[in-house]
Amino acid sequence: MPNNILLINPAINPDSQNRVINKIIIKAVPTSLGVLAGVLIDAKIASVHLIDEQIDFLKDDDIEKTVLSLHPPRIIGMSVLTINSKRAYALSGVIKKIDPKSLVVLGGIHPTVMPFEALSHLGVDIVVRGEGEETFKELVELVSRKKEFRTIQGISYRENGNIVHNPERPLIDNLDRIPPFPYYLFERNFNKYSTFGAIFTSRGCPYNCIFCSSQSISGKRYRYFSTERIISEIKLLADKYKQKIIFIMDDNIAGNRQHFFSLLRAIIDSGLHQRTSFQASLRGDSVNDELLDMAKAANFRMLSYGLETGSENLMEIVNKGETVKEVAKAIRMTHEKGIAAAATVIFGLPTETRKDRWDTIRLVRSLPLSSVRFNTLVPYPGTPAFEILHKENKVIIKKDWENFAVQYMWEGDCLPYVPEGSTNHKLMFDAMFANLSYYLNLNGIKGMLKSSFAGGNVIALKKVWYLSPKTMYRLLRASFYLVRRFLYVTRKMILEK
Repeated sequence: MPNNILLINPAINPDSQNRVINKIIIKAVPTSLGVLAGVLIDAKIASVHLIDEQIDFLKDDDIEKTVLSLHPPRIIGMSVLTINSKRAYALSGVIKKIDPKSLVVLGGIHPTVMPFEALSHLGVDIVVRGEGEETFKELVELVSRKKEFRTIQGISYRENGNIVHNPERPLIDNLDRIPPFPYYLFERNFNKYSTFGAIFTSRGCPYNCIFCSSQSISGKRYRYFSTERIISEIKLLADKYKQKIIFIMDDNIAGNRQHFFSLLRAIIDSGLHQRTSFQASLRGDSVNDELLDMAKAANFRMLSYGLETGSENLMEIVNKGETVKEVAKAIRMTHEKGIAAAATVIFGLPTETRKDRWDTIRLVRSLPLSSVRFNTLVPYPGTPAFEILHKENKVIIKKDWENFAVQYMWEGDCLPYVPEGSTNHKLMFDAMFANLSYYLNLNGIKGMLKSSFAGGNVIALKKVWYLSPKTMYRLLRASFYLVRRFLYVTRKMILEK
């Protein structure tokens, strides 16, 4: 197989997420790149070199050595989110200077919904839209045969000065056609990842939450891997890589309840529940006693819910398709069954008032949660929220989408959207206070000492982390930074009055 493919996971824009914070947050295996690499290797059409910049940041000299080590025709692919698009475009430009004949391909949510922006950068040759496995494989085969791009579904590119969008590629019907995930490609950085045990059991979501952009890639039709395929992957993680926690990355693991029950039974029948534990996300309206009892028996240690808000009116506005009451009930039931419950909350929803936010804080404090994270609304490109609010000129986009991060309040003063009747600093203060007051108190500290589930489920905490001077130093440094930033925002909010 020719060694001509380089896949890169670009670094996050440092203006969006502070380096001090980057030191303590969870670093997970970049699954999108791994899946692409697995497809090419399984098809025996290319050897793949893979670089994850959250582990190995590329300096210009490193880029040159890496690119020139590839055999022509050189193909460089990147998986791009809004938060790392700046770095992806910068890398594209550097690569083209090193080898103008190389083919630079961007995929992922951001280029899928913003192909014109991506292709306005001359370093970018092709955008892969939507699910990229079949498209990228076909593209690599086509480049090797030196044929035209016109026959490939699901790509956008420049031709004679114009941008051409080929027809959409249908979603993959049978997910088991995708080769097993190549964990071995990430083994060299095994100890640098906060978690190695990350898997997907499904794709797609039939719901229409206005803040979610996942449908841009995975579509609205819920599809899932076979139970046999999932069990095989879990066995690999538990046996070969000794993973004691498997993180199931699906947006809603119970999107098909029958399939979820089948998976739970298979985990128990195979004895995997005695060798590893599980964390997953699901909707509150999916929960009942039978489901939780089975999840407990299968050693699910944490279930996470999108609570979003404490206001039923706002829940309708974001088109969640479930009620606050249903989610709160699910959280209580989960706790009663002996499973840790986690939640995410979004502040700054359309029409939201400060009273709504403080009512939400009070609701959260009344719930038996082991972990919670308060974010601010980011109307990402490709979401209904972006389409609605951008038309009304209510979305503020800083250069390189710098402010498009759900925790940007800790970095800068210009949030991408603030509901009428509020201000940037009021909204940031409320979200900051909610996060800090939840964790920087006696109960919050006790929770972090007892469980790695705490910390909003984004802080990388290993067992007895408090015995590690390095971890303690990083946590203290981050805490000082967060408190200093909170005091700054508090002062700004007071001066506004």
